[in-house]
Amino acid sequence: MADHNKKQAKSFGEGVRGYMKGLEVVDYRLIISIVFLVMFGLIMVYSASNAQYGASLLKRQFEIGGLGFIMMLVISYIDYHIYAKFAGALYVLSVLSLFLVKVPGIGVTKNGASRWIEIGPISFQPSELVKPAMVILMAYLLTQIGRKMKKWYADVILIFPGLIAVGLILFVTKNLSTALIVFGIVAFMFFIAYPDKEIWRWIGVVLVAVVVVLLVYYNLVIVREHLLLLSEGTSATSNADFRSNRILAWLYPDDYPQASMQSRYSMYAIGFGGLLGRGLGNGTMKYYLPYAMNDFIFGVIGEELGLVGCGLVIFLFIYQVWRVFTVSQHAKDRLGSYMAFGIGIHVALQVLLNIGVSTGVLPNTGISLPYISYGGTALLLQLCEMGIVLNISRQIPGRRIRVGDSSQKQDRTESKQVHAA
Repeated sequence: MADHNKKQAKSFGEGVRGYMKGLEVVDYRLIISIVFLVMFGLIMVYSASNAQYGASLLKRQFEIGGLGFIMMLVISYIDYHIYAKFAGALYVLSVLSLFLVKVPGIGVTKNGASRWIEIGPISFQPSELVKPAMVILMAYLLTQIGRKMKKWYADVILIFPGLIAVGLILFVTKNLSTALIVFGIVAFMFFIAYPDKEIWRWIGVVLVAVVVVLLVYYNLVIVREHLLLLSEGTSATSNADFRSNRILAWLYPDDYPQASMQSRYSMYAIGFGGLLGRGLGNGTMKYYLPYAMNDFIFGVIGEELGLVGCGLVIFLFIYQVWRVFTVSQHAKDRLGSYMAFGIGIHVALQVLLNIGVSTGVLPNTGISLPYISYGGTALLLQLCEMGIVLNISRQIPGRRIRVGDSSQKQDRTESKQVHAA
């Protein structure tokens, strides 16, 4: 009996050592892009906040970033298949956490929106938890359903959880930006798995109908409300609800100077920066721009580092998303492929929304810039997601993308097996 136990222990130890040895190589180019963005974020957080907060926000962001890198490293060694076993539980818990914003003593209302919860010194938006949970759930469902997708009920199984999450985010937290990101994650992951589905024709029809409805709504409701508020004075925007305020301020920024102040000041900052900027730390609009270190930090980047700095940031994000999609393309199996793709879409959508708001292309939705904006919970979750991508890259057959050398011989048979379904 004792010899049998020893053999089992030895076998287990050899298995663990074999698994860890197989994870020795990782996509270092992805890691470099993450490090660059986080370090750049620390610099910009300090530049945007030091006049008001000194080095306190920098210190806190540095501590959270350090913890995030440790968590990313640990997660990069945890087999990503484990998350599939808890996909349903993670989704349910993340969705139920949305209701905490309505619990007295825990839920906190800021700027007219009930999106935050505070537990002791910790404050965060529970809707942030829904994004990675949705990625994991969709990856699991797409992998499990597979060729059963021909059945009509498979569409419902895939889309229904996403619709529930989007509806609750809108109804409970009134967070349009997060709802759009979750919807985008579901739609893009569904499309990449089944691009030839008949349902896409119906979705196209629905989107056209939505555009028509929005145009009618604009002409019959928005324009009428705008004229009514102007006749009563711009201060009457206080009578409009939270989201109507932002939409009106986006469409008519000059008529609602107070409501459109954030977007206008952000655009002014980018314009003042010109090509090369005023120099790091020399920006002035950050003293007037609310949440300069959070949602509108891209405006600070534009003023202090100019168009060149903005272009560099955009390039780093494009490069990182490309590396994540490369991991997705060469992943060991469909679960890893879908999971990496969902994480890449999450980053891409959040960057597009944040920059769109900062440049006035989109209405103010209150979304942070990944890795760069100040915010502990968002940074931790983003680094944890990258830890999952790194683990997927560690398990790629043949180590095809580890050193980024496209000239390496690829195991085409494995690649065909991965994406056969």
